[in-house]
Amino acid sequence: MVKLFKAESGSDRAIRLVSLIDKKSSWYGISSRWSLLEVARALRKDGKTKEIVELDLRELRSHQIAFVSVSDKIISEAEKIIGATDLYAADAVHISTYRSLARRSHLEGFLCEDVHYNRFKEEVPVRAITDLEFLRDVG
Repeated sequence: MVKLFKAESGSDRAIRLVSLIDKKSSWYGISSRWSLLEVARALRKDGKTKEIVELDLRELRSHQIAFVSVSDKIISEAEKIIGATDLYAADAVHISTYRSLARRSHLEGFLCEDVHYNRFKEEVPVRAITDLEFLRDVG
């Protein structure tokens, strides 16, 4: 999500994807509220002011992306993931959030650009934006 507010490789694809999610009523994104913290931290680390970070987070919340609370169940599963894999806490929260929501929300994949999530491809359908065929043809 940082790519929406910080010009870097893949930013154009991330912007197109969120635009499509906003336009298509049957599409939606779901992420942990923890994502908002990660975006805020990345933007501050990049030198953005408090006001710009707050503006960017407000914009992020305006899209068709639901930010779900980090429940005790999600934290418990994240603890197990960390114990078994030595994954970073935030990454374990994201995997656990996906697993918690995938069945009831009919999620088709875990969209992520970080390669260290690839070790979960057997358990979680990890996808990169470049894997999404409908974005390849969108100009």
